[in-house]
Amino acid sequence: MKKKDIYLFCPFIHDGGLEKTLKIYSSFLSKKFNVFLITNTFNKKRLNILDNKVRIINFGNEFFSKSRILNNIYCIFKILSTTRKNLLIFSLQDHFFWCILKFLKLDFKLIIRTQTAIINLKNKSEEKFLKKKFFLRKMITFFYKYADLVITFSNQNKMYLEKKINVKNVKVIYNYFPRFSGTKKKKRIYNVFFIGRLVPDKDPVFFVKNCIALNNKINFNINIVGKGQCLHEIKKICNYSKKKVKIYGFIEDGLQKLNKKIDVLCITSKFDGTPNVLGEAVSFKIPCLAPRNVGLSDLILSNGKNGYLYKPNSDKSFQKNLYKILNDYDLAIQKSKRAYKKLDKFNLKNTLEKLQKSIDEIL
Repeated sequence: MKKKDIYLFCPFIHDGGLEKTLKIYSSFLSKKFNVFLITNTFNKKRLNILDNKVRIINFGNEFFSKSRILNNIYCIFKILSTTRKNLLIFSLQDHFFWCILKFLKLDFKLIIRTQTAIINLKNKSEEKFLKKKFFLRKMITFFYKYADLVITFSNQNKMYLEKKINVKNVKVIYNYFPRFSGTKKKKRIYNVFFIGRLVPDKDPVFFVKNCIALNNKINFNINIVGKGQCLHEIKKICNYSKKKVKIYGFIEDGLQKLNKKIDVLCITSKFDGTPNVLGEAVSFKIPCLAPRNVGLSDLILSNGKNGYLYKPNSDKSFQKNLYKILNDYDLAIQKSKRAYKKLDKFNLKNTLEKLQKSIDEIL
């Protein structure tokens, strides 16, 4: 039987969870489909991670390189002008463009994998975000419903998309997290880490400011792994405070390589669908602190029963919970062990079986 073609749309491949997901998905899908990756990336090293069965269509254009929107429009125009009928698009980024084309009645199948930020439906302070992002919300409401399938990462995310965004065709497919042996032990001085891109959405500045403030009350080591545009501001804060902060720079698979040094992992993302680094930390039984609005928080940390959750954007709440971890590390270890048991549903077999079944249903 002749294989069908599937086009993975991932215009901007960057270091992190998306890159790992792309590798897993493309390798799995290549067993049943002819897999094409549509991208604009200029970093060829990032493309080397892919299965050699995946055919890369790189429409990166230097002329449009400074505009993400123009680059995407150019990329989509090129693929539509060169491909045949029965087009199946699996969009991992920037879905609006494809959804608009579906709205305009172009004949193709569209799957989108969305990392729409979690909004705690019971938290009034987080409802303010919806008002601030009213236009974006309306855009999603109007266009996501034209996709043939919307994949998200948790039931809470699904509920948000259905109740707040009014999207109907949503499937929950969890990310995959491996499991590792070992348990953390009590120490005299603990290493607190931030791992991720140093960009405003991840808010590493919030992490640094609050760790420095708390460091005046309790002694611990502050560590940052990553690179990005916030690095300059972080260094300025460190120089002004005269507090020692260890900045590693970017390390590929940083959490796995540094897991023996990491005693606490802090997530400070403003809105994040499913931070892989949180799942990876739990797989090493590392105590975690995360905001309530991050995708895996309720799923793995269970409202603070298996970890520590703080009120988003609250200095007081962040510092209070980090102090709890450092002041009673034995309890933090117990919680991390309970979180570890929650990873059963995040196994690779379940993830890929649900992905295949969901795709089969729309073909």
